[in-house]
Amino acid sequence: MDPQTVQYYDDNAEAVFARYQKAKTGIARYFRLAFPAGSEVLDIGAGSGRDMDLLMHEECEAYGAEPSVRMREVTEARLPQLAGRIYSGSLPGLSQQIGRRFDGILCSGVFMHIPEEQHFDAAFDIRNLLKPQGRLLLSITGDRVGLDDSRRDEYGRLHTRLVPESLELLFERLGFQLIGKWEDEDSLGRQGITWTTLLLVLSSGQLHRPIDQIEGVLNRDKKVATYKLALFRALCDIALTSYRLAEWRPDGTVGIPIREIAERWIYYYWPLLEDESSFIPQLRGESRSGRLQIGFRPQLERLIGAFRHSGGLDAFAVAFRNDALDSQEREILKAAFKRLVPVIIEGPVTHAGRSSMAGQLFGYDGRRRQMIVSGEIWRELCLSGHWIQDALILRWGELTSEISLKALSPSEVIDRLLRVPVCERNVLDARPAPFPLWGHVFGIPVARRFPMPS
Repeated sequence: MDPQTVQYYDDNAEAVFARYQKAKTGIARYFRLAFPAGSEVLDIGAGSGRDMDLLMHEECEAYGAEPSVRMREVTEARLPQLAGRIYSGSLPGLSQQIGRRFDGILCSGVFMHIPEEQHFDAAFDIRNLLKPQGRLLLSITGDRVGLDDSRRDEYGRLHTRLVPESLELLFERLGFQLIGKWEDEDSLGRQGITWTTLLLVLSSGQLHRPIDQIEGVLNRDKKVATYKLALFRALCDIALTSYRLAEWRPDGTVGIPIREIAERWIYYYWPLLEDESSFIPQLRGESRSGRLQIGFRPQLERLIGAFRHSGGLDAFAVAFRNDALDSQEREILKAAFKRLVPVIIEGPVTHAGRSSMAGQLFGYDGRRRQMIVSGEIWRELCLSGHWIQDALILRWGELTSEISLKALSPSEVIDRLLRVPVCERNVLDARPAPFPLWGHVFGIPVARRFPMPS
């Protein structure tokens, strides 16, 4: 949950309680349809406790979760029947805090206050809070007017842009099935605000789906370095923007050119290594003066150094794209690839999934120089890659902060991870390529007159 939004409810708990208690709740009309009498239902983002109280009148065992300390205090003081029923916490991470499952979950007006990069984990958290065949009643608002550039309203509350169909797909990938959908006007009478309500049932509670294997690596796999996150980021990038690079094999697996992954690693790690005044470790125990370092740091630092005074990452991307590297730069790039490829193969390709219940996920075909992915996981990356990318960049920032012993904040790292090169073609410097080979820079096909360095 967005901290600034929680702060608003802390600062205005009395007024919020009064406003919501007076208003009619539009979602309550679906309670009987969603939750049979006797169901244990968790109201995530319980707020004023209005919906919890109504659920109890529908003969449900209602519990709540609310991150605002002051909101919980006001609600329990005004509605003593709810005392002891409201957990402290928010999405994501709520399932670990509560440690139990429910027959139903109500999540009304909450998801838009969760940053987009947390949606994948928040949806997983909801699934982990539900029993098999449990039901989720979820409501979201349509796009709002009057938001600032960071999508905050006049009170500072976050309103992430949400598309109901996209949210449906995310939950379907986690084993939910949509069984009801409704559009309603705002119960507080606010003009221009409409609500979409989704009713979903958790049709599978077993952790054998490809998305669970991926989530296992992101959240539960042991991570000594950031390699596994970089590997998944590259796979998502290829799945979403360069699908034709993937080769379906006769046995139903998918082959991904290993050098396409290595190329993306150059772009991912460059912003983390380029600042000479700030050392950003990517391996536990790594330091500027220590012997323990990520396997390709010297080679990538040499490549960075070659462009340090001539435009940096942007200049490299343009030169690489336009076949404008000089002979020395090509040799440096060749050395970087020569080191990157075995690091990827011997590291995350071999070990991803081994330390969690996911099991080993990948293989390598040395003859064809392809990383091997199961067809099921590849399909999942193509369908869910957007949310997975957001989640793993957040994980990368958090892991780097942890590795640095909190010397760096996750946001500092994420800002660097989100940097992409400006690949603007320099027509004056471009040279004709009569027989181009096609490569990709961030999913954009680009002409090269030479093959990838071997």
